[in-house]
Amino acid sequence: MQPKKRSVEKLNIDSTRSPDKIEAILQGAMQEFLTHGFAATSMDRVTAAAGVSKTTVYSYFQDKEKLFIALIEHLITTCGDVLNQQNPEFFQGEPKEVLAGLANHFLNQLSQNVNDKPEFLDLIRLMIAESGRFPMLAQHMVRNTDKNFLQIVTQYLRSHPELQLTDPEATTRVFLGTLVHFVMVEYMLQAGEIIPMERQRLIDCLVNLITGKQTTDKKKYSAIKDKSSRRKRSISGKFERDYTEPKQLRSLRLTDTAWENLDAIAQKNNLTRTELIELFARGVKFD
Repeated sequence: MQPKKRSVEKLNIDSTRSPDKIEAILQGAMQEFLTHGFAATSMDRVTAAAGVSKTTVYSYFQDKEKLFIALIEHLITTCGDVLNQQNPEFFQGEPKEVLAGLANHFLNQLSQNVNDKPEFLDLIRLMIAESGRFPMLAQHMVRNTDKNFLQIVTQYLRSHPELQLTDPEATTRVFLGTLVHFVMVEYMLQAGEIIPMERQRLIDCLVNLITGKQTTDKKKYSAIKDKSSRRKRSISGKFERDYTEPKQLRSLRLTDTAWENLDAIAQKNNLTRTELIELFARGVKFD
């Protein structure tokens, strides 16, 4: 029988109560959960490990599930430093600099957390291990960390059309997924020596993959401004045709203004310029 799925709500612990007792209970719970796993841990074990009365434990946390959620909240607070991209300073500069900064911040903060809090990775492992039977625990963390990161970075990529990304949201998933895989191999699986990869090399390659098509204002229309070679004349004296695209498509290549207008229409209809040109050539009308 599958366990009944329930949504997880953020716990509101009464701050007027003893913070020392709360810390003792959480430390005792972490010790028991990491030693015995979620299913085998009992509130009696937690009570004994924390050195407080059972009444005290239940007055703060009504059951084992809420106690585990409190530990996940603690983990989310820690991960918040890793995935916290609310600071506007993170997004100052060219996209290459911004993305490299985000990647380095992510890995630097996580490395620091691992060094400062040895239980950090153990708690993540436990959460993953229990996600099959208790998916709401892992979902709680994803909802409060990964989701925020994906939304913020996706919005940033969308605000930079010069990157020419066909799917900014999927690109953000690739960006985060690459970093998470690196962390899994290096820290969670401790298998970095099996498939070694220098961290900065990975970041440089990842950033170049995303920004490789980036254009600048100076280069944006350079292909349009290049003069075409002299056209040949036929025997009758008429110029020979040196193009294959329809007239509609050629007319959009004449001026910078035309390309700028094309950009505006493409963004309004969530299309790339190439897709829009093809639709124009097929006779599709746009406002």
